[in-house]
Amino acid sequence: MRLIDKRPVFIDLRTDFGFKRCFGDEKVMKRFLNIIIGKEYGHIESLVFENVECTKARETHRGVTFDLRCTLDNGNDVIVEMQNYGHRFFLTRANYYLYNLMDKHIGKGAVWSEREHDIPHLIGVFILGVPRNELTDVITQTAECNLATGKIIWDRMRKYFISLPNFNFDEKENPSDEEIWIQTIKNIGNMVSFDPKLYDRADDELKALIDKARISALSDEEYARYEAELKILSDEGTAERYGYDRGIKEGIEIGDKRGLKRGIIQTAKNMKEEGFDSETIAKITNLTISEIEAL
Repeated sequence: MRLIDKRPVFIDLRTDFGFKRCFGDEKVMKRFLNIIIGKEYGHIESLVFENVECTKARETHRGVTFDLRCTLDNGNDVIVEMQNYGHRFFLTRANYYLYNLMDKHIGKGAVWSEREHDIPHLIGVFILGVPRNELTDVITQTAECNLATGKIIWDRMRKYFISLPNFNFDEKENPSDEEIWIQTIKNIGNMVSFDPKLYDRADDELKALIDKARISALSDEEYARYEAELKILSDEGTAERYGYDRGIKEGIEIGDKRGLKRGIIQTAKNMKEEGFDSETIAKITNLTISEIEAL
């Protein structure tokens, strides 16, 4: 038996495995995006999941691997990221993700005078599991504005930061769909059962997410992977701590870049041996996919 009484019966969506398992479903993702960005961009009828690896455009640049990426029926490009670690300069990093997507739409040597249409909207939805001082609302939307008037002057790039620590579910008689979804994303991994009242209020897509999140639905192989990722998530609170304990410590103690690089590489090797995929390793170590596959 995997579970005992009073232990959670749902996977934690903050894990890479849990997030991709549940949000990698087209119906679930479509409904989630309609709730978060539908008011701004219109109702989404369909979407297509895309390759999550955005390779480097130039030799001097790094590539990026997204959690999930999709193209909407209106042509807009969306990335959805779950972030659980206190990355320094995360807002800069979020912009970097979207500018990498822009590179894909414009390309090297673009001739601006020959373009007939502007690029599609590039939209980043970043779900944050740790608090940030800059983001005090549950959902923070950003755009490029005229500071004097607040009017948006360039609308091709938008970011939505969903700060889970800022969300407190109010026991309302009629919670909004947005509130029910955010409550589920934030807390499902700690639930020993799903509140029947909340379940009755959930839409069909959220119910599908809940079913995908049931630990009992996992195969033994899936459960082993999930358990390993959950350990990383919970071990000392951060995945960086995992890297520190499993190799990065060597570099820090030596105090030079070569030592730090050795520590990062050792961490990547350890994670490969434990069965983690290259995308997860890249996200935690900041190595490229090609560097990881060459280990």
